[in-house]
Amino acid sequence: MDVMRTLREKMHMGASFGISMDAAEYFRTKLFFETTPYELKPRLEKNEVLVLDVRDRESFAKEHIPGAWNIPLEELSRNFSALPREKTVVTCCWDLTCQLAPRAAIELAQKGFKVQELIGGIEGWKNKGFPIEPK
Repeated sequence: MDVMRTLREKMHMGASFGISMDAAEYFRTKLFFETTPYELKPRLEKNEVLVLDVRDRESFAKEHIPGAWNIPLEELSRNFSALPREKTVVTCCWDLTCQLAPRAAIELAQKGFKVQELIGGIEGWKNKGFPIEPK
């Protein structure tokens, strides 16, 4: 299939779902709502953000980012009141292909939380050589 034709079809599909931003606006916005492991680490050390790991409890118990909280995605809507509103909540899941963190970010944003997503999830964090718990 022709690449340009595929791109035009996807752009048309976006418009049919009420998406009215162009590519440049999308990528500017995307960068604002994402953070990388390198950006997150000093913010976490200064206690400026809360990392919210939305994976299941067993996976979190095996390994997680130090200081992260665990609320599995399916329990998030029942636990909004436990989360601080004064900090940015950084959602985290498995890796770049995992959709748990962006889904959690949508729910949190709809409830008025300041939110970002950790790009690459815990795998991205580990790949940069950053510490995990338990060791």
